[in-house]
Amino acid sequence: MPWNIIGTNKHLSEKVMAVDMVVAFLSVVLCLVLGHWYRNRNSSVRIWPVVGMLPALASNAHGMLDFFTDVLKSNGGTFKIRGPWFPSSDFLVTAHPMNINHILCKNHENYDNALELKQILEAYDGIVVSNSHVWKRTRKAFLSFFQHNKKSAAYMDRILRQVIEGSLVPVLDHFQRLGTEVDLQDVLGRFHYDYMCLLAIGFDPKTLSVELPAVEIAEALRDIDGALVYRNVMPQMIWKLQKWLQIGTEKKLANGLRILDDFLYRCISTRRDELRRSEAKAEDRFDALTAFMMEEEGSDLSELRKSDKFLRDIAYDSLTVAKDSTNIGLTCFLWLLATHPSAETKILEEIKANCSDEKTVYFNGEELDKFVYLHAALCESLRLYPSLPLALRYSKKPDLLPSGDRVGPDTRIVLSLYSMGRSEEIWGEDCMEFKPERWMSEVGEFVQKPASLYLPFGVGPRACLGKELSVKMMKTVAINVVRRYEVKVVEKQKVAMTNKVLSLTTRHGLKVTLNKRL
Repeated sequence: MPWNIIGTNKHLSEKVMAVDMVVAFLSVVLCLVLGHWYRNRNSSVRIWPVVGMLPALASNAHGMLDFFTDVLKSNGGTFKIRGPWFPSSDFLVTAHPMNINHILCKNHENYDNALELKQILEAYDGIVVSNSHVWKRTRKAFLSFFQHNKKSAAYMDRILRQVIEGSLVPVLDHFQRLGTEVDLQDVLGRFHYDYMCLLAIGFDPKTLSVELPAVEIAEALRDIDGALVYRNVMPQMIWKLQKWLQIGTEKKLANGLRILDDFLYRCISTRRDELRRSEAKAEDRFDALTAFMMEEEGSDLSELRKSDKFLRDIAYDSLTVAKDSTNIGLTCFLWLLATHPSAETKILEEIKANCSDEKTVYFNGEELDKFVYLHAALCESLRLYPSLPLALRYSKKPDLLPSGDRVGPDTRIVLSLYSMGRSEEIWGEDCMEFKPERWMSEVGEFVQKPASLYLPFGVGPRACLGKELSVKMMKTVAINVVRRYEVKVVEKQKVAMTNKVLSLTTRHGLKVTLNKRL
């Protein structure tokens, strides 16, 4: 065969191969496009090849709560988020009340308290992420301290009044006299931190003063919190690499934990010495650390209480679990009142009818029950801005949710309590409005909503143990602030909400000015 014919055939063969490769490539592209179209045909969120819905999640990172709310509204209250192919990070997000009740109550044993959350909070071994018998015994002891102990109840009342009179009011008076702006969220955060330090370990850090000082322990807690937020939004491999290299937020986390541990272990050692000398058994000093150390022999915690590590976790629990919840609850409540004058007027009338002429007022539980409209307004605020906006669970076994959605084993599920509070199906077309009257009957009595529809403090075995304490604190602070000051929100500031690892927060604080009433 002539060489020119062989060359021509070879050239034609190469052309055919090239055409085949182009056709194959176009076929793959067509398959991807068709697959992309097919996956997106009924989806309110675009699913991209390989990366799934990651672009939508990334572009809505700072507004994730509202993003979930919009998606759930378009999909009947439950939606599956498709993650990147490698590794798979799909998860189910739901605000369906029957699903949430099923997961948190009826079949709670099948849903773990989030394996991923345990990794994120690996430095934290407290009641939030613990399971089994240790969790049950610790929960029982906390219930005893918060709800059934007369000594601790009297101590809580005394230190709450002490911090309001000795710190909160003087600081607010100071900024009122100056006529300057103040970040109300920062002030309330310092108030709550000082109160919880006194409650947890009997120590007053005095972070709430007119100088608004930086305090090493408070700074350490902020660094820890910031690192945990970072872990929550970044891929695990990235923050684990930073941990190994000890750089960035992981270095701050390690330093913060070291500072916190040194402080807490010193407190534990000091308190043990005081108890040996019987200096801390007085009725007016009964913080959580003292209460757990004094647990009687033979009780559920008689062995655990001997461990400094266990006592450290108890103190850390008390300082961090509700660190932001009461703060943001009060911040949002006072913000909503300041922007809804009619609701503020009704609360002022209720305060005038039930308060004495004393500058600082304090009430027990029965006396606070008289503030019906205040309670309704607080419930309405927590409906719109729940302190715990999201809850994370993992399924252990396959399950069928009440909505009809199937759940496989090891499925990550995000419960959007924030979205549930904004559901038209539950709260009506005016669900986005701040309307305390939705909690009131025609004769002015408070109307309790079903626990399955309203759960700002959670529900089921892992519901918030300090609910009554938090509500009492928020009402007491609100009464004393509202009757003393007219809170004016500084104009042209954007009050935007976002979520941390475990709680809601405002992204830029809440700048206000104060006018004197009393």
